[in-house]
Amino acid sequence: MSIAEQTSLPETASNVNADCVAFVNDGQTHNVVAGVLGDMFTTPLVLDGGTKESLQYLMEVMTPPRIMIVDLGESNAPLAAMLSLTTAFTDETKLIGIGTVNDVGLYRELIGAGVSDYLVKPVTEKALTAAITRAQQAAQPIQEAHQADTQETKRIAVIGSRGGVGASTVAVSLAWIFGEERKKKTVLLDLDLEFGTVALALDLEPTRGLREALETPARIDSLFISSAMAKVSDHLSVLATEETLRLETNFDPSAIDVLFEALSRGNECVVIDLPRPAFAVRERVLQQATDVILVTELTLAGLRDSIRILSSVDEAAPNVPVTVIANRSGGSHEAVKKAEFQKALGRKVDFLMPEDSKAFTKAANSGKPLVVSAKTSKAVKLIRQVADKLGAEEEPKAQAKTKAKAKAPGAAKKTLSFSLFKKKPK
Repeated sequence: MSIAEQTSLPETASNVNADCVAFVNDGQTHNVVAGVLGDMFTTPLVLDGGTKESLQYLMEVMTPPRIMIVDLGESNAPLAAMLSLTTAFTDETKLIGIGTVNDVGLYRELIGAGVSDYLVKPVTEKALTAAITRAQQAAQPIQEAHQADTQETKRIAVIGSRGGVGASTVAVSLAWIFGEERKKKTVLLDLDLEFGTVALALDLEPTRGLREALETPARIDSLFISSAMAKVSDHLSVLATEETLRLETNFDPSAIDVLFEALSRGNECVVIDLPRPAFAVRERVLQQATDVILVTELTLAGLRDSIRILSSVDEAAPNVPVTVIANRSGGSHEAVKKAEFQKALGRKVDFLMPEDSKAFTKAANSGKPLVVSAKTSKAVKLIRQVADKLGAEEEPKAQAKTKAKAKAPGAAKKTLSFSLFKKKPK
């Protein structure tokens, strides 16, 4: 009898290094699962049982399987049963549930709880094969992350202390610099599903795929992401939507993990315009970020909310580097002096962006990023320095030649000025 045809939990089951394990409690489902797993895996294991036997197996096994299939048909509380399972293994194991309850509400709750997919009996070979394929695709970035020697995809979260401080402008400009100017494969993600302005800033039509991806993360794969994104060029894509205000937008924060895994595949940089509301979503993004940029103003309100946001960053991702940009410094919006602001904030302000309402207004009305509509403005020069600080050192040849000229006589002042903006390690 092959491994895929086992019908009970033998004493040696926990010693079998299976790449996929299934627990089912009826003959028809057992036959379908055994057939599919036998074709798709090298060492599958199909056993009688449900959630109880699955938990027992996980407690005894030395190496958890990459994919686990559990029959919920005999469970009176399928959601609670699956929650006990999702807490028993790491993200490297993908869980597929099989049950008798055909309810979209239950499906969404299971997906939100971390289940990769949920199938309703009678299960067909086609449906099970598709569910396993989606689970494998979702698991692929995690496995690659442990094995790859290449540099990790940068995920830069940009958040404003308050509305209107320029966080979206900074996010759009950075994504443009990375993608269009420095030729890094870049995705610009706007997570404000109702009031986001990223698509508007680039004169793009918002797509409708982002909400669906966040509500049904099991559907997220490379093809789905590609169809949901608006392509600016070969190096820059935008994922943004404009949802109706008549319906409440609800999705589980765990969908962020799956989305980031998919976006990190094949991209060098992901820039996220992160809204302040929705604590769970914000926390999830911060945990996934490699860098965080906080944009604020030198005002009492900006100070108060900057302190609160920095505290949330420290709780969610204490090891993620944070860059603080104070916008509109030196202008009418500066109500608190920089030294006082920094003292109360408990850390330095990394960059002071001068007030330049003319440049910002021109960008807002032209449908072009600030770095295109106001190339020579002081604000753009500062954003380029932020890009340098974040590690986007590779520049196109045209800019490299410009810097080479700076070494000529008469250009010493420019060279010195540029070097002063390089931050020393803390």
